[in-house]
Amino acid sequence: MSQPQQIKRAPAIFLSHGAGPLPVFAEDHESYRALLRKHSHLLGGVKAIILFSAHWETDEPRISGLESPAIFYDYEHMRDVLPKQAFELQYDAKGDAGLAKSIADRLRSAGFSPVIEDRPWDHGVYVPMSIMLPQGNIPIVEMSVLKGQTDLEATEKNFRLGEVMGTFRDEGYAVVGSGGSWHDFRRGAAAYFGDGSKLTEEEVQFEEFLKDIAETKDLELRKKRLCAWREAPGNVEAHVIGEAEHFMPYVVAAASGGQGAGRRLDILWLPNGMPYGFYIW
Repeated sequence: MSQPQQIKRAPAIFLSHGAGPLPVFAEDHESYRALLRKHSHLLGGVKAIILFSAHWETDEPRISGLESPAIFYDYEHMRDVLPKQAFELQYDAKGDAGLAKSIADRLRSAGFSPVIEDRPWDHGVYVPMSIMLPQGNIPIVEMSVLKGQTDLEATEKNFRLGEVMGTFRDEGYAVVGSGGSWHDFRRGAAAYFGDGSKLTEEEVQFEEFLKDIAETKDLELRKKRLCAWREAPGNVEAHVIGEAEHFMPYVVAAASGGQGAGRRLDILWLPNGMPYGFYIW
């Protein structure tokens, strides 16, 4: 009698999804596209991807329950400065309504109040996934990151969320946090569109802080250090106080990592010094 095939534990990954839609087509982002393609094999063989986008921020977990989600251009406010192709992007991949229900049930059992929504995908999903998985052959369930009255409260809520979501990894579902290891929209846009500004040494130090967090083996210690991230060098330069939504997918992924050390997969520095960090557990 044959033994049932053992399910391979899926990874928890954090990726920086870059500046709006530009990573998909901008010439100066070719190195970014190459980096994502290089690591696309990490998602090979997973049943589905549970993706937390920085561009969906709610008080309680929200889950996209559509089987065939559309996409929407959540950067519409930048139509005057973005090229035409930014509003022509498409990504034909499937959702997973059954997985969305399983997620909601498990979160409810853990004390959350999840809601399943018919929400299309924002660019935190289709920008990185269309590069990594252009064939769209792996189902994706998008989820929100959680807000708090303070950055500390948001960090604690997202860590608890990530701990629950990490249990899906043993069932073959990857957990992906899509945000930014560095994200200051105003400074980033100014630098990208030409004022010549560069990042500071403190912001470089913040990237090293994230690397150290990823490599922390003990989950409780990782949580303690993460909850003190506002004391790390360069934290304010990397994420403006009260605007840390792009950091929260890192928190979810780090908590989903469970016991054992993770590592920095890669880091890409754009010409203006903007860092894109990538981590895996």
